[in-house]
Amino acid sequence: MSLDFEGSYIDQSALVVMHYQADVFNILFGEQPSPLLDECNDLIRRWRVTGRPVLFPNFFLGENYEHASQHNRLISSIVPSGYFRNSQPMTGLAIEPHDVFYKCPRASVFYGNSLDADLRARGIRTLVMAGISTTGVVLSSITWASDADYDVRLVRDCCYDPDHAAHEALFRTGFGGRVQVV
Repeated sequence: MSLDFEGSYIDQSALVVMHYQADVFNILFGEQPSPLLDECNDLIRRWRVTGRPVLFPNFFLGENYEHASQHNRLISSIVPSGYFRNSQPMTGLAIEPHDVFYKCPRASVFYGNSLDADLRARGIRTLVMAGISTTGVVLSSITWASDADYDVRLVRDCCYDPDHAAHEALFRTGFGGRVQVV
């Protein structure tokens, strides 16, 4: 199924591009260019024609890891790496001055910030989402969004996970029926 850019849902929708940030690309792809960035930039450019918001929530544990918990298995394993002390977007990402950025201290982009409140204040009911990694930010965020009664459209071509088998399994099952995969 492809994404309908003219559907009636557009008036109450936003594009949410999750964890397309420098640290993530450095960890996953190193110096190698990733076609994922081109795919996402194409999505962003096509989305901009709708005039609807583009939001960029990125993982951020604090400059001095003040948001890192030693009781969180995943986060405590990240601290020694030195990553995620900033939330800089990936170089070359099609951002514009009016785009909105969020710092997210956990895998779910809705945790620890005003993203949900801001979406509701704008009357947003549908989230068109893309992100890295499928088993992390995507799974955590779409589960939360679905439980919060958002209509979630997940753009498969702009999602990635280094665990290819888990990535494919999640998309094959439609994330348990929580999303419309486009």
